[in-house]
Amino acid sequence: MTVIQNNNQSNLEPLTVEERALIMGTLLGDAHLQKRGPKSYRLKVDHAIDQAGLVLWKYRKLQRLCQLTQPPKETTDKKGYKGLEFYTSSGVYLAEFHELFYEYRKAPTGEKTVYVKRVTQKLVDNLPIHPTVLATFFMDDGSVRNDCYAGKIATQGFPLEDCHLLTQYLDKCGVTGSKVVPHTKKSGQYYLSLPAKSGTFEKLISIVEPIIREVPGMIYKLNEARKPRND
Repeated sequence: MTVIQNNNQSNLEPLTVEERALIMGTLLGDAHLQKRGPKSYRLKVDHAIDQAGLVLWKYRKLQRLCQLTQPPKETTDKKGYKGLEFYTSSGVYLAEFHELFYEYRKAPTGEKTVYVKRVTQKLVDNLPIHPTVLATFFMDDGSVRNDCYAGKIATQGFPLEDCHLLTQYLDKCGVTGSKVVPHTKKSGQYYLSLPAKSGTFEKLISIVEPIIREVPGMIYKLNEARKPRND
């Protein structure tokens, strides 16, 4: 893919409230910021081909930031798995997000220094209290239980302290009662549980449902079949 550098960001700044919320929500999830130079960054959005609807939804929401890049295109990785991806235009307008979401540290192998995505107190303090942040994060990494009105968010890529900070953010959004749970006993990885008993999952869905309904392929994450009936 050929991406033309956008050296004049006057048509992209300031970002709208919804653009900021979507960028931050998907950075909590599956998206990545790529550093392309001292003052140049671009957002990469990619999902498996069966989540093409989610990619296209994000592209429509961020299309103003993609004026100098190609529309979403299909990809095939080395294992033969197909996906759909797009990039935003490059520029300094994304620098603040890179500063908030990434730390420069040694890779797990210790062979080189790389940028690693982290959740810090500074990030939590700067995350907007906005439904689009929650909805995008949940559509990226959320799942539902098949035995009750509950769910979870996959946060295995973050260390324990980061996961606890994410529960702090959920609390600020009114989604109280989430819990940090070990993925397995030996993995050292964790996910966020959204229990039914405390009404945590119900609180989340009450906030994000209108947005999730904009993406038909994601409606299953509302877990409607197990929603308690009031009659």
